[in-house]
Amino acid sequence: MLDDKNDPPHDRPGPALAVTPQERRGGKRHSIVLLIGKVCRGDQESVCLVHNISKFGLMARFTTPPVVGETLRIEVRGLPLVPGTVRWVNGLKAGFEFDQPQDVDRVFTLKLEDGRIARSPRFPIAALARLRFDGAPFTAALIDISAGGAKLMGDTPVTLGLTGQIMLPDTETSVYGTICWTRDERFGFRFVAPLSLTTLSVVLGC
Repeated sequence: MLDDKNDPPHDRPGPALAVTPQERRGGKRHSIVLLIGKVCRGDQESVCLVHNISKFGLMARFTTPPVVGETLRIEVRGLPLVPGTVRWVNGLKAGFEFDQPQDVDRVFTLKLEDGRIARSPRFPIAALARLRFDGAPFTAALIDISAGGAKLMGDTPVTLGLTGQIMLPDTETSVYGTICWTRDERFGFRFVAPLSLTTLSVVLGC
């Protein structure tokens, strides 16, 4: 997914989501990655962790194992929701073939041709989160979340660059980060380190 210029990014690609050099497997060029992806089964959304990707498909670890022959749509940083088919399954890992070849160079580009920043997939959520800045706790509504950050809304004023922590709903996970943008009662909170697949799936209940 790409950043809307009217909706400032609350996450950004960083070393924690770094890629390693490419390797050749079976004559197809794959790149090893560790990127959170969004999985769409009809109108149901869940998360996966993409381990490698090529122009023809990807291999990922899912929270719920798919079925061989199942059609899904998967979004990864820099690419839209791409339709395709599950070709093999081994436990929670599966191979996914794109319906059409993709320009995977976009996955590794921080800024795209039109100037927008490639970002991790966002997941809409309606939940409350507890935050603490300068020792003062308050509660805010979570609007959406990604591996790299969250968009929130609350009555408590916050300022750009303020650092603090957020207690994510349905977990005992406290994540440190920084206020990266504000607009009226809404603000973006960028995590210091990206969320794991397990933590994000618990927060989303998938």
